[in-house]
Amino acid sequence: MNNTRNIKRFWLVMGTVVAALALYFVYMNNRFVDIETPLSSAEIVRADTSKAIYTKGGSGVQIRFDAAVLNEAETSRVVDWLNEAPASAKTAVDRIEGSIHMGIALRLKHNNQVMIQYNGKQIYVTKIGRFSKISRYALHHQALESYLDQELEGTYYGGNLAKEEQGET
Repeated sequence: MNNTRNIKRFWLVMGTVVAALALYFVYMNNRFVDIETPLSSAEIVRADTSKAIYTKGGSGVQIRFDAAVLNEAETSRVVDWLNEAPASAKTAVDRIEGSIHMGIALRLKHNNQVMIQYNGKQIYVTKIGRFSKISRYALHHQALESYLDQELEGTYYGGNLAKEEQGET
């Protein structure tokens, strides 16, 4: 009888521990993918960037992608821009419109990731949390957009594709 009571107590404790762990993981995953959850530079393991470079080749247009790793100062600046953006500057979206000219991937601890993608007109931020949970929003932030435009300068036949598409030269 005492043995049966101990077995029941053991399974009760184990069930409670499993339930607490499940709630913790759900909370941590939902906390991260929320649009308003701020990022911390300390969470970032690596920050990569990639941009499309358009050139004329012997047989027509050639597109190559230049990849680089952002340094700590650039990474910190990007994180600050994302964190300072008010809720009114963020619009939830289901998909990304247009061709992406430049992207920044912030790889975080615990296999989380933040992708910043720019099509020359709109900045899109995609947060990918544990269990592949995703939130995506369009971001209106002038300083970040200026930074991305500056990085894209000279990538479209020596000019900037975003400006070419808008009729500016």
